Amino acid sequence: MTTTTLNPNDPLYHLPTAQIFHLRTLFYTQLSLGKIKPLVLPSAFFGTLFLPLLYLSIPHKSRPWLYSLRWVVAILIVYIDYTLLLTTSGSNVAIGYAVGLIACHGTVWGLTLVLFTRPQWDAARVVRDGETGGYTWQFYPEEGSWWKRVGWAGDLLLNFRGVGWNYAVSTIPSPPFPTVGGGQGQTVEMGRMEKVTRQGYWVCETGREFVRDRLWQVGWSWVVIDVWTTFGRADPYIVLGPEYVHSSHWKINSLPSALEGVPMGVVSLGRSILGITGVAAGLFYFHSIYQLVNYCVLGKGGLDLLGVQGELWQYPSLFGEFHMVKEKGLAGFWGAWWHQSFRRGFAAAGEWVFDVVATGETVPALRVRDTNGEVNGKGYDNDKERRAKKPTRAKTVVTVLIAFFLSGLMHACGGLTSMSPTTKFWTPIMFFATQGVGVLVQGFVCQYFRGFIERNFSTRWRRVGNLVVVAVWLQLTGWGLVDDMSRAGIWLFEPVPFSPVRWLVKILGYGDMLGGNNGNVWRLDEEYGLRWWWGPEGRWWESGLRL
Repeated sequence: MTTTTLNPNDPLYHLPTAQIFHLRTLFYTQLSLGKIKPLVLPSAFFGTLFLPLLYLSIPHKSRPWLYSLRWVVAILIVYIDYTLLLTTSGSNVAIGYAVGLIACHGTVWGLTLVLFTRPQWDAARVVRDGETGGYTWQFYPEEGSWWKRVGWAGDLLLNFRGVGWNYAVSTIPSPPFPTVGGGQGQTVEMGRMEKVTRQGYWVCETGREFVRDRLWQVGWSWVVIDVWTTFGRADPYIVLGPEYVHSSHWKINSLPSALEGVPMGVVSLGRSILGITGVAAGLFYFHSIYQLVNYCVLGKGGLDLLGVQGELWQYPSLFGEFHMVKEKGLAGFWGAWWHQSFRRGFAAAGEWVFDVVATGETVPALRVRDTNGEVNGKGYDNDKERRAKKPTRAKTVVTVLIAFFLSGLMHACGGLTSMSPTTKFWTPIMFFATQGVGVLVQGFVCQYFRGFIERNFSTRWRRVGNLVVVAVWLQLTGWGLVDDMSRAGIWLFEPVPFSPVRWLVKILGYGDMLGGNNGNVWRLDEEYGLRWWWGPEGRWWESGLRL
């Protein structure tokens, strides 16, 4: 392979532009040889969405033979998504990475709803009564029309955090859950729904407040992303990953002049901060746009096409309050402050695995508990019985470790489906596995030495200690994720269409320092957006909208 001598400060051979071109060339070469396929709608979502939707839309509570077919459905979901994982990528670096996330989380989520839980028995959502207009709980509409069942199952599949459902993650605002077995139409006590949870997740009370807050989030995240992509890419690590000095395609002679002479420990810390900042800003940016479109265009603030799902209380914040990190350390960081979008599926997998190993029973128990502590419609007689029903320490350990492993696996699959040949499958798994270990170890140490800690350290110093533990642990382990995201080229993605920062730099007369296409004010090109794709060799089912 030809080796190109490249100086990252040379605007004629700017590394980000060259690497984007290189990855796209790899994609189109593989595509022309028939070795890879683009991500095409709707066929790419057959295993992650349409197959479980079809199965859940058919009543099986009174049909044991049909319920037993869940194993066949589960195997098909795994097979279809595994095929997607091995055969699909994208010329856009974000799409290539997203294929792996879709395939992995789609598998976990599909298995959660088909195998690990029993939605037709115990899941319920909030709807409005057609006669009174009040809120009621709707369990599976077994006697309803096909379209009602499809609507119920579709809402279940697309609602990862469970907003408006009785399986909602515990961190977000929710009304008190219904009694399982209490039948359809139980009244929803919306007046008892808290606006802010103790973890700091909140819902807006007025449309004006919601629009103002989400526009603010789009604005500040836009600026952060713009500054990040403008200047962060000057570091070849951000473009190629840690192996940039040994790259088989590019030969980098030096770091940018701004980093020369800076201790590598400081450089490493800066890269870690850049990584978490970039991920968080991207999540805020896209989630806020998604919520704004849903509420202001499709929901109650616009065309009102979504029913209850378009109401304001259905859009809680994405992140919690940072004070939970000070109070709980690593457990507060991952279990309260950081977004909980995938928590339900990952936790359900761990619970199911533990129950199978411990009891040998593959049919999941009903897990949904109402606000009075009732399970399966039976209340606890006393606090001792309530405590006895809590998960054992062993179950908690297994659930936490499996949940973090699956999170690592999902991000590893993102690297696998990217076009970069340098990604390492094990490093994201290692990162998330160490986060699970860190959560458990810190929790055990704090519990075991609780008396000593409370006697000798004030609340202020305990909070400082939690922040130090989180910062040190993330810095020691964070390379496992940030390295591989850099290798995959994820930082080359352009989330914002227009760059005010680049425009300002050019106005001030420093445009040449940006180099190559990285200095263009308009950031999107032909690889962003949708286009029609015809399935090769007459395979019409592979035709559709290509991302």
